[in-house]
Amino acid sequence: MIKKITAIYHLLCLLINFIKARALIHIMYLIFSGVIAFFTFKYVNMIELKSVIGTLQNIAAAVFTLAGIWIAYSYPQAIAAYTNPDKVSIIKGTEETQRIEKLVLIILTSAFVIISILFYHLSSILLKNAPLIMENKNIFKYLSVMLLIYLSINQTKAILTVMISNIEFVNELYKKKTEKEADEDL
Repeated sequence: MIKKITAIYHLLCLLINFIKARALIHIMYLIFSGVIAFFTFKYVNMIELKSVIGTLQNIAAAVFTLAGIWIAYSYPQAIAAYTNPDKVSIIKGTEETQRIEKLVLIILTSAFVIISILFYHLSSILLKNAPLIMENKNIFKYLSVMLLIYLSINQTKAILTVMISNIEFVNELYKKKTEKEADEDL
């Protein structure tokens, strides 16, 4: 029982630290999104946002899939290292572990974007003619534009992270190839 409580406490501490580490950057994203939305929402046609939403949804699904494929490639190697105690010290804190962590965060980001789009569509269908919405149309238009800018920033960061991860992977391949060729020359 004490082990379970300790494990739960440890997981909660990890979750809180994870949220704290990322909260500041997301607050900055929200502020940036709010400022951009403030100056542009008056000129935005809500019907035109549907194409942005569709594009964002497609990109999130593609990135989600691509990151999932990368994890499927990397994860068996990580599990093999953890099941073999001799390799645990080798993989712990290495580039492979960091790559898997980045990929998991990318998947979570893309999932968050997809879920947000789902709730955006659902709420717009269910609430578009509600008296509160009709009376405060500009506020909700502003919030909609802000949300889409925020989701776009997050998804762009995920795309760039996948691109950088791919470049790092290719660089590692070239490095290993060069090392192998240098060893063969000796």
